[in-house]
Amino acid sequence: MEIEIIDDKENALLKRRELKLRIKHPQSPTPKKQDLVKEMAAKYSVSEDHVIVDYIFTKKGVNESDAKVKIYQEPPKIRIKKKKAEEKKPQEKPAEEKPKEIKSEAQAGEAK
Repeated sequence: MEIEIIDDKENALLKRRELKLRIKHPQSPTPKKQDLVKEMAAKYSVSEDHVIVDYIFTKKGVNESDAKVKIYQEPPKIRIKKKKAEEKKPQEKPAEEKPKEIKSEAQAGEAK
């Protein structure tokens, strides 16, 4: 996987670096977001918690993808909120059994 930086912007207000990348991945499928996070964290010497991949789009017929990555100076609070929201999701309840219908005396007499 070969990564080429197309655009590199420093966003001082949000304390992050915004990158647009072109990824060449011959003879392999589109890279996963987690693989790109590891690659960018190693390249810029930051923790993986500081890197967010917005998207990876693959071009048709070519083994190239375009990606947008944000590298924060501090861990983003957005990701922390997402993790907390996942933890708060209620566990799925097992399917409730339907109560058995009680036949009335009139219906029971007709069945005989």
